Amino acid sequence: MKKIIAIVLTLVMALSMVGAASATSYYMYHTENLLDGVFWWWVNDTSLFLDQENGTYTLMHKESAFGTQPAEDGSSNDKGSKTIIYKGTCDIAPSADGETAHLDVTITSVDSVMLEQHGKFVGRNVLNFAMVLDSECWTEDMEDIYGDTVEAWVQNHQAPLGAVITVEDLALDYDDVTLCNRIVCGLEDINLDITE
Repeated sequence: MKKIIAIVLTLVMALSMVGAASATSYYMYHTENLLDGVFWWWVNDTSLFLDQENGTYTLMHKESAFGTQPAEDGSSNDKGSKTIIYKGTCDIAPSADGETAHLDVTITSVDSVMLEQHGKFVGRNVLNFAMVLDSECWTEDMEDIYGDTVEAWVQNHQAPLGAVITVEDLALDYDDVTLCNRIVCGLEDINLDITE
């Protein structure tokens, strides 16, 4: 009897996990590089959150730079961090590559854009100081910093629009233990960074 109850509970948990995985999903891509000449670590993390029931996405790109030692001229290394979040609608379909566990996510709108940055490494950009610009809670101060309206901010930062991002979803093939929820490709065609 205990075995039957354990099997039933295991099946219920497995089915609830499949249902949850199909409704909302999270995928990630990570890179890091050491730039020898300036002794910097450059770390990029890109995350894609999908709400498949509503056909919406949140695409978050985070860049971090930090030095391991002072530069040759004795100055401190530029350090800093930048987070950019795009939100909008998307179409989700089985991938054109034919892989069972892959989905193609086509970005159909960019409705919201947020930028948060701080640290010296952002000083080379047109927007070159610590700031937060967020279309979902736009203020007069943000308008003064950007020099234009919230509508212009969103319209000028449509980088992901039309992009097709292929993701691997382990919920589509539980038998393959090598799978994970990750971004497979599509990021190389778009520049998610905001510099002006």
